[in-house]
Amino acid sequence: MAKVVIGIDPGKSGGICAYSNDDAIKVMKCPSDAESMADSVRTMLNNFAIDRVPISEIIAIIENVHAFPTDSRSSSFKFGTNFGTWLGICAANKIKVRKVTPIIWMRKYGEYPKEKAERKRYFKMLASSYFPDIKVTLKTADAILIARYYFEEQYKLEDGDK
Repeated sequence: MAKVVIGIDPGKSGGICAYSNDDAIKVMKCPSDAESMADSVRTMLNNFAIDRVPISEIIAIIENVHAFPTDSRSSSFKFGTNFGTWLGICAANKIKVRKVTPIIWMRKYGEYPKEKAERKRYFKMLASSYFPDIKVTLKTADAILIARYYFEEQYKLEDGDK
């Protein structure tokens, strides 16, 4: 039976990725409005033939990040709105949600650059190396790696991986 993990990088310049144990993968950049965000989740669910994958076998893992004191109030509010919208969409679709902080999922991938632009390029290169047939962008790389991180951590012992 398939297990599906949906990785979500909730930022405006983030993305969403669905990853399955049969290596099926679908990625999208974060849509600009709530209706399109909901459509992207429906597309993910339809992509994995939801009639064959029980909703109990689908889980969303969302990056749990917080506003920083250096962020403007406007950008913090927009980020929080996106985060809440993703949570609401998952709840409306009865998808279980787990949260992961950046430091936790990033640690899985070893040493990475501390400077943000370099780190984003590094994670794009890393995601591309894992999935050479997928067009990985700066917007989708984190979502891909979040989904892969959770899938491997959750199912490796159960499925005999690693």
